[in-house]
Amino acid sequence: MRRSANLRYGVALLFAALVFHRAVLFYPGYFFPWDFRAVHIPFAIAAAAPLRRGEFPVLGSHPYGMLPIFAIIQAALFYPPVLLATIAGAWLGDDALPRLLAIAVVAQVGFAGICTYFLANRLGASPASAWIAGTVYELGCFFAAQAEHMGMIHAATWLPLCWWCVVELRDGLKWRCLGILAIALAMTTLAGSPPCAAAAFGSTFALAVIVAALRLARWKLSVYALGACVWALLIAAIQILPTAQLTEYSVAKYRTDWLKTGGGMNPGALLSLVIPNYWSVFDPSRFHGPGDLTFLYLYSSLLGLALALAAIVWKPAQWTQVFGLLTLLSAIAMLGDTTPIGRAILAALPAAIRIGIHPEYTYCNFSLALSLLAGLGASCVLRNERLRIAAGILIAGDLLLVSSDRPMNRVSTAIEPGIEQSQLLPQLRALTGKTTPPSRFDMGPDVPYLWSSVAPQIAIPTANGCDPLAPERIIQVRLSFAPGARWGACYQVVNPASRILGLANVRYLISGGRINDNRNVLPRFFLVNRVRPADGLQQAAVILHSPDFNPAEEAVIESNKLETMQTASAAGTLDVVSYSATKIALKVHASTATFLVATDAYYPGWEARIDGKSAALYITDVAFRGIRVPAGDHVVKMRFRPAILYRSAVISGLSLAAALIAIARRSTRGRQIPSPHRA
Repeated sequence: MRRSANLRYGVALLFAALVFHRAVLFYPGYFFPWDFRAVHIPFAIAAAAPLRRGEFPVLGSHPYGMLPIFAIIQAALFYPPVLLATIAGAWLGDDALPRLLAIAVVAQVGFAGICTYFLANRLGASPASAWIAGTVYELGCFFAAQAEHMGMIHAATWLPLCWWCVVELRDGLKWRCLGILAIALAMTTLAGSPPCAAAAFGSTFALAVIVAALRLARWKLSVYALGACVWALLIAAIQILPTAQLTEYSVAKYRTDWLKTGGGMNPGALLSLVIPNYWSVFDPSRFHGPGDLTFLYLYSSLLGLALALAAIVWKPAQWTQVFGLLTLLSAIAMLGDTTPIGRAILAALPAAIRIGIHPEYTYCNFSLALSLLAGLGASCVLRNERLRIAAGILIAGDLLLVSSDRPMNRVSTAIEPGIEQSQLLPQLRALTGKTTPPSRFDMGPDVPYLWSSVAPQIAIPTANGCDPLAPERIIQVRLSFAPGARWGACYQVVNPASRILGLANVRYLISGGRINDNRNVLPRFFLVNRVRPADGLQQAAVILHSPDFNPAEEAVIESNKLETMQTASAAGTLDVVSYSATKIALKVHASTATFLVATDAYYPGWEARIDGKSAALYITDVAFRGIRVPAGDHVVKMRFRPAILYRSAVISGLSLAAALIAIARRSTRGRQIPSPHRA
């Protein structure tokens, strides 16, 4: 009987998720909006291209003059659903990728609803009441509003399973549950949204502490939860360590220059609990709220909210107290520095931690805790399963009618055709494709950043980009022709006459609605006859920014091992034998010793060989690579082999194997604690 109910409600939850997102799944020309199209699809396309060639995707050759895809946490390259969708897209073609990614998202929303169902049932809710909890979570505020943020959706789907493991561990150490918890928390990290992962880790530990504080378990439960968090970080090392390295090389470390507290959801968002369109979020042209409209939507159905409140005031049971307190703490957390308590907590945190926290992202915790209260309230207030089923149908209908098919969870290409439909694209593609490798393009201040974001999609390389992990060195180069702060990630070209713009191999500039030819452009690979050493990035940047620096004749390198070099000329020839994002082969002929400049971005892991022998590779012109080449005819090869990726993969592999062994082994139970009576 129970298995039949579980199957019935599980199918209902999955079906509801499909109906909610029907436009994106089944109708042509519909996508998830905003960041899904501008960030997640381009990342997937950039990863699919090397997979199609039988190579593992480690470098993207389009934005910022090359960026390590595996280190960009938003790309979620190691998150199984995204990786599977990307592999399928490499086989079926780029046009299939948006639909494949959408299927992965919706399948996980259904998974989140099913996990919430089992969690609520474990807390004592009846099957129909547990179904209500699952429905409120999967169709409620968080998943309805955050469809554009694929990483947030992925991370939040594992939250119910994490909390279920904590509830199971309250009876004592169960290695199976501990292993599942470690993997579930690791999945929130690999999903691509660090703030949501932090929310999952924090709420999992907080739940353990609350349960122990209310004497529903021993304090060892907190130790188990903490141990699982550490274990999860080891499993996710394959993403964490490369991302930490990229962060150190990016402008992200400078966020404290402008971020003084930590942000948070505006308290006015609470009004949407009862008036869903209070801020006109259903019509962006009339939106009048503060900040991002996706963080001003908390509607989870009026009946669901009423049942959650009933759970608190109508004979509250022990689990109601637990999740009532967790709902309150989650609300304080998501409001962030907009409340005195949140402001004090954020101000007390070290800057290194505070800059990585987006308090508003934690509202997945609020959504799940509220959903569980709704399920517990249904068991408490509604006296039989028929009434609970009727309530569940009303709640599902309410959320489908109110929240589904809204601007924050679907967009039509008929309304927003995107850059891919621009009339400039065929011309730009033909122009850049005249060289090997293709010349780069860039954008003037009147051109939207979307051009740089979708560069992998349109298959045209650009020197520009717009990413919170923008390489610090690339930004320093861009500051030569686009003044701004060192922490900025998006800078359009302000001074098109700059020689440094040509150094970045930018041959074409989109501005004023047309494509402009840059006469100062330098080839992707070229020879210079003068080299000046610099003592680190800052000194090199000063030289690069100086008006008398001529990149066509000299290069600045950050090394004292190579003496100042100057010859009469850089006479010689250079031919590209082969070129890919990770492997380059060049033929060089020079009458005297010369210096080869490669204006692809420098990153740890690049190595060089001349005629098969290892050669020193220098950081050149702040952001690029360079090699000293002897006189004569030589074959120069460069390849990218990121050691940090291989080392972190070993850590993740061993930690995951340990978790799988723990799941497979027989659990060791501690002292049994009687479960509280059913609500």
